[in-house]
Parts: sequence; C-alpha cells; structure tokens
Amino acid sequence: MALKKNLAVLGGMYLRDIVMMLALLLLMGANVALAEESYVPYANPSSLETKNLTFNMEQSVKGAGFFSAYKYAIMPDAGGEEGYIYNGVEAKNKVHGSGQIDSDSMMYAESKYMNRTWIDGAYDEDGELVLQDDEAYLIDTEAGIALDDDSEMTYSPQAMTVGSRYYADHPITFNSLLNEHVSTKNRGEFNSISHDVRYAHALDLLLESEADIFNNSISVDENITDGQAHFGAVQLAGIPRDELLEDEEEEDSSDADGLYEKRALGQAMKAWHKPDLEIDEVYVGSFHIKKGINLYVYEDDYRRVDNWLPCCFGGFADMNMWDLTEKKSARGIFDCTCFKVPKTAQFERVY
Repeated sequence: MALKKNLAVLGGMYLRDIVMMLALLLLMGANVALAEESYVPYANPSSLETKNLTFNMEQSVKGAGFFSAYKYAIMPDAGGEEGYIYNGVEAKNKVHGSGQIDSDSMMYAESKYMNRTWIDGAYDEDGELVLQDDEAYLIDTEAGIALDDDSEMTYSPQAMTVGSRYYADHPITFNSLLNEHVSTKNRGEFNSISHDVRYAHALDLLLESEADIFNNSISVDENITDGQAHFGAVQLAGIPRDELLEDEEEEDSSDADGLYEKRALGQAMKAWHKPDLEIDEVYVGSFHIKKGINLYVYEDDYRRVDNWLPCCFGGFADMNMWDLTEKKSARGIFDCTCFKVPKTAQFERVY
C-alpha cells in the first residue's frame, strides 16, 4: 500500500515537472517570437565609442581687384591603418588673379568613427549572429570632402592706393593672370585627381569634386580664354608595408634590418613609378572643356561561422530571425521527425 502511494506521489511529481517544463518552453517560444517581432539589427551594444570632425564653409564673392584664396582639408579614416600618412582623404583649392570675379563656392569635410561592442555577440541586418572570440564588434567609419565652385573671372590689371604717405601717391598695380588649382586624394587607396587653370585671361568654371574612402571624382564644365588647362589622375598599386621581400631572409642583426629597409624603399619607389592608371592632359589656348573623372576602389572581406547545425536543415548559416517557417524556426531545429532514414549506408560495414 505504501509502495503504491509512493509511486503515485512520484508520478504526480513527474507529471508536475513535465507540465512546468512545457509551460516554460511555451513561454520561451513566446518570448522568442516577441523578440523577433521587435528585432532591431545591432541593438543595445555593451559599449559605444564615437568621434566626429566636421567642417563646412559656403561663400559668395563679387567684385573687382586682386584676389587670392587657399583652402585645404584632410579628413582621417579612423578605421584605417594607424600611423601611416596615406590614411584618409585630402582636398586642396587655390585661386588667384586680378580683375573681376563673381564666385559661389562651398567646401564640406567630415570624418566619423563609431565602435560598437557586444559581449555576447550581435545580430546583423540579415538576422545572422556575429561572433568574434565571444565578443562582437562593429566599426563604422566615414571620411569625405566635397568641393563645389561656380565662378566667372575676367583678367585685367588693377591699380589701387593702399597705405599712406608714399603709397598714397604711388598706387600699386596688380597684374596677375587667372590661376586655379583643385586636387582631391584618397590617401588610403593611393589615388588622386587634379585640375589646373593657369595664365588665363578669362575663366567660366563650374566644378564639383568629392572624395571619400571609396570614391574620388571631379566633374568640370568650363570655358577658358587664352590660358592653359591641365587634367591629371593616377591610381597607384600601393606601397608594400611590413611584409618581407620575396628573396629576403629574416635576420636579427641591425645591419640586415637596415639593408631590408633600403631594399623595401626601393621596391616602394618602383610602385610609385608604375601606376595602375594615369591620365595627363594639357590644353593651351581657348577651349570649352567638359569632363568627368571618377576613381572607385572597394574591398570586402566577409566571413561567416556556423556554430551548430539543426538535424532537419542543411545548415544554420542562412537561418534568419525573420524566417519563421517550419524548418527555420525553433521547431525546425529541435523537432527531428522530418529526418528520413537513408536507403543505403553512407559508409560500408567493416567486419
């Protein structure tokens, strides 16, 4: 009698535990479904680091006399290789001359850096779990410069009285032909584009230029009177850093290190003198020129790791948190009723 009672008690305990486990699983499933419905990619990082550098200038100039302007900016790519001066993007604009000018110009430069870290990993836009040594991190960087110039300039000597005493009675004559220079560089990807106008008597220029960590471009529509125009573009193969030369052996002596640095420098100079792309154009006289140049460089290194495999599906790699189908949901992972016994054995039996 006592044995039957004990068995009944144990049976009740087992039944209660099973009911509790089922309720817990249902609750977990509801929470997962709720999380998937409110899922935000890369949400709630464990730490967040941001940096921002922004410069913006807009101006309008109209008048007659002598003018000279210089604008320069370099925006670092905070996510690039640290310690190298070839990092980031660079832009330069110079103009000078005497005469009449009517100009509207703009310069905008920005550098952004954001580093987000998750201790237990994070989910990307496709719902894939991103893991890196039990810690997920995401670095977003931006570096860009834009230059726009809409100018009409006409050369003429300008005599002006400046100062007092002697200079009040002896005006200074400014006699400078029109000159303008624009160049943009993507230092991280070893390319540059430049445009020069020199010794012009008149210049009607519409220019747009832009450089970021992937693109470098210049668009020009201009009329030049009695002057010189130059266009240049170059894409270098790159400079070797930190890698050994093919026929160089590692040695501990300082003399060997000095010899290696000298030979590596020689190889780097060869890389500079043998570009992948080069444009060099010169026009002397009066021309209408319309030209667009764009250099685009992009590299992608994408890696995905399969952490574990469900029994009814080919792999966990392409499972998506949004995919709530039979074979891509929690049921599809844990329910193995879909498994089909193969007709033949994968491996022969060894007797």
